[in-house]
Amino acid sequence: SSGINAEWPLRPGGVEHSQSKVLISGTDSGYAIYGETVELGKFHMTVRTRHETPDILYSSLHCNTGVPLHLLSDYVKQNLKPVKTMVGQMIPGLEGERYQCSEGSNIIIAQLTVPMNAVVEVVYENMNIKRQFTIEGTKYDDLLEKYIKDFDTKFEDKFQLKKKGFNTNQINFAKAAFSNLIGGIGFFHGKSVVTSSKRDKPVYYFPASLYTAVPSRSFFPRGFLWDEGFHQLVISKWDRSISFEVIAHWLNLMNADGWIPREQILGNEALMRVPEEFVVQNADYANPPTMFLPIENILNSMEPDDIIEHHPTLKKMYHRLSLWFNWYNTTQVGEKPTTYRWRGRNDTTTRELNPKTLTSGLDDYPRATHPTPDEYHVDLRCWLALAARSLSTLGDVVGTQFDKFKETAQLLSDNRLLSELHWTGSYFADYGLHSENVGLREIRFGDHVDKERVVRKLPKRQFVPVQGYINLFPFILNILEPDAPELGVILSSLRNTTNLWSKFGLCSVGKNDNYYLKYNTAHDAPYWRGPIWININFLAIRALHHYRRMPGPHQELAGSLYTELRGAVIQNVYREYTRTGYIWEQYNCETGRGQSVHPFTGWSSLVTLIMGELY
Repeated sequence: SSGINAEWPLRPGGVEHSQSKVLISGTDSGYAIYGETVELGKFHMTVRTRHETPDILYSSLHCNTGVPLHLLSDYVKQNLKPVKTMVGQMIPGLEGERYQCSEGSNIIIAQLTVPMNAVVEVVYENMNIKRQFTIEGTKYDDLLEKYIKDFDTKFEDKFQLKKKGFNTNQINFAKAAFSNLIGGIGFFHGKSVVTSSKRDKPVYYFPASLYTAVPSRSFFPRGFLWDEGFHQLVISKWDRSISFEVIAHWLNLMNADGWIPREQILGNEALMRVPEEFVVQNADYANPPTMFLPIENILNSMEPDDIIEHHPTLKKMYHRLSLWFNWYNTTQVGEKPTTYRWRGRNDTTTRELNPKTLTSGLDDYPRATHPTPDEYHVDLRCWLALAARSLSTLGDVVGTQFDKFKETAQLLSDNRLLSELHWTGSYFADYGLHSENVGLREIRFGDHVDKERVVRKLPKRQFVPVQGYINLFPFILNILEPDAPELGVILSSLRNTTNLWSKFGLCSVGKNDNYYLKYNTAHDAPYWRGPIWININFLAIRALHHYRRMPGPHQELAGSLYTELRGAVIQNVYREYTRTGYIWEQYNCETGRGQSVHPFTGWSSLVTLIMGELY
């Protein structure tokens, strides 16, 4: 086939580089782009149909200059027009020269419209690397087949699902969950917008790069601090070196005080996806330090040779993690000794049924109805106990002074002191100024309808009597002793089907609780008020696995609950994947159906570890 060639200076990002040149060659089967730029060096890229597939029905080369990359999708949609294919059919397409672009273009959009049974191949090659052959066509197929076999072998070696009796479809489901998590790792660069009580207005954080997994590539394509700890529990089982690199990137985001922004909105493309009210990160606010989960897990699985190999990395991590812990232990403390309080709750709101605690990661989970400085939160105390425990272990491994972390871990893990502060007699709870009778009533402003909170019973300082995930934290983070009476109470009540237990997993708020499935405002649907979340269910299953192996009066009960809950979660997530083709952000407490964001292969991919019993 014949084509027309066009050559012009390329201006990446709108900035001219005189030594950058690109050549486009168009043919009846697609396009070839050759060039050399400052950023890429010499490269060759082809977009074309396989020779054995049908011809292209429509092709177009659309070029422009000055289009920001984060607006490229919108630009394409705005320029779609009716065009006629080779067979006379009208379709949406981009108008443009078929084989050439004008000088000065910095965006090249190649459109190929092909029959359903066609195969389009996109090949990009770095021409600075010498190869014996181009990886395309059957050579690509052969190489891909080899990598698939290598992946399958490694997957079974790491997770051993076939040995555990799972069938081919179930194993393929687990592969999809894991692959989408690790395949979602990306590299981001930009500046966060931050504020604090020390600043009059928001400012830009320092320019930062971040290598991280993401909760959902389509809906949440950016890094979240408390999600990432769960992500690395899975990824570290596959390749510990990837987890070390990701964790190091996150620790490099730390400021001089030891604070890390909880949501990484880096670059214009990320910024476009975030509502304005969530863009600014407050340097006074924390987020669960879940990164200690994979760190503790990795340390417990390392052999002496592994420790020697990774000792320099572990030592650097220890110093950063120590600073991080000290930030929590000074800025997030409560008014009572050894208590802790999430900052960031709105104590003046009249529109929320229960003021949100976004910093805790559990967003709308019900806390004390009237936020005050003297309230304290059991989950944050447990996270700090885990952090101190991990730092004590890490300090021992790297051979540095760790006594203060060991003492803090022992203090925060003291079951007697924990119960004095948080035990109600039947469950662990937050403490604060709380009313047991609040509601939302409709109000009107002309044609506008909203709702405001009504307090029907005066609040008093007390344990917050909400049944849900918060009650479980001393158990799910393995802080309770195996013979603790409180553990027995928790395990005995866990199976109560009118509370958290369902045949699909543990619900976030008990079905008999006043907050179950309650809207927080006129428009905020329940998020952590009933739906089943896989990350907390994973922690519960992991804890049951821990306590079923520990001699004590609750060992047998922990074992039976472990088997039942593990089976329920695996079966439901797999069933919904089979029914819908997706892994979901959360699951309905009453029907088990997947809901909210999908695909969500962030912490929901923990189902792979549950299947492999890798905790």
